[in-house]
Amino acid sequence: MVIKTDVLIIGGGPAGSYLARYLVRNGFNGDVMLIDKKSVIYAPIICGELLPSEDLLKPWINRDLYNVLLTTLRETLRREFIVNEIRWLRLVINNRDIARMPFRTYVIDKAAMIRNIIEDVINGGAKVHFGATAIKCAVKGDGYECLVHDKDGGEYVINARALIGADAYPSIVDLSLGITKGFRAEDLIIATSTRARGKYLDDEAVIVMDPGVAPGGFAWVFPRGDGTHNIGVGVRNNIAWKGGSPINYHMLFVGRYGLESIQRSVLMKTLPVGGLLNRYGIGNAYLIGDAVGAVIPTNGAGINPAMITAHLLGESMIRGYDYALLMNRLFRPLMDRMVMFRRIGDPLLMSRDAMELALRVSRGYMAGSIYEATLSSMRTSTFLKFLIGNLLIKLISSLA
Repeated sequence: MVIKTDVLIIGGGPAGSYLARYLVRNGFNGDVMLIDKKSVIYAPIICGELLPSEDLLKPWINRDLYNVLLTTLRETLRREFIVNEIRWLRLVINNRDIARMPFRTYVIDKAAMIRNIIEDVINGGAKVHFGATAIKCAVKGDGYECLVHDKDGGEYVINARALIGADAYPSIVDLSLGITKGFRAEDLIIATSTRARGKYLDDEAVIVMDPGVAPGGFAWVFPRGDGTHNIGVGVRNNIAWKGGSPINYHMLFVGRYGLESIQRSVLMKTLPVGGLLNRYGIGNAYLIGDAVGAVIPTNGAGINPAMITAHLLGESMIRGYDYALLMNRLFRPLMDRMVMFRRIGDPLLMSRDAMELALRVSRGYMAGSIYEATLSSMRTSTFLKFLIGNLLIKLISSLA
């Protein structure tokens, strides 16, 4: 069986669902089809489910990008999707409390939010198929064709004039068409995710930086306001599988930080933290969300970055803009800055002894730098702080 459509979006997460809705809401002249390998709309969720408040990032990022961020928040985040409001960020390094800083954010029901977006997509006339896995895609004439397997064992081909990979990293669109060079192992994080109980405050998100627990990344506790928490560990991919599974780090975190898992299974996914990929598309095939590297390298945030890329591609498809130019002007400056910050901090993220030595040298400097990196700061003062920090880290690394 062959199905024809004008636009095929592979992946129904924040990026794919947002793009589909953008197209049907803004008068796209053509058919839109969205497919996703998940059998349930929308589960399972492998995510901390944390979103910024409208004002949190305003002082830290440039105005044009902030306006796009604000648009994505206002178009998707409704009151009923917020399960808890966070006021503070507690920073724990090597099992010691270091700082408590303002951090107005929301823990959300991501599944409910995406289901709502997809309902709008369906009501707008787009076709949506869950339980459909794209196996491979290829150029076909002046468009593309993708072989798809459905959850019941059926197989069919979808022909499309435009093809969008929104299916995490690495995208089947990228793998099939060779759009990008991909990421190195050290630019990927293996992230775990589950629910747990523990003695943590309801209005306080906790970030744990402990290379003994989360080498190359960090662990987190995001309270849901009902006595349970979203928790997880991010471990650098070139370390995660040495001597076992990343779940071992997760269980170490649970035991060391007084947590009790309330789900049977621990979920895992790969997150790119190497900035945006070298290309965003080729011909009429494009990448958005995780598939293009849109995860903030310093904090692992992916929901809003995914929607930002989808918004920029949607504008390009509707108004005839150049997607690459929009991405390079609005989004790449922040992503390049954040990946630079992450790489400067890598020697500390990889070594508990180096982290300990850095705390002894300047605890306040460490806390301030981490806080500003978590907020994706593009301020010149933050840039200078990290340049100085780079010299400090090199000194610390030579002593560690």
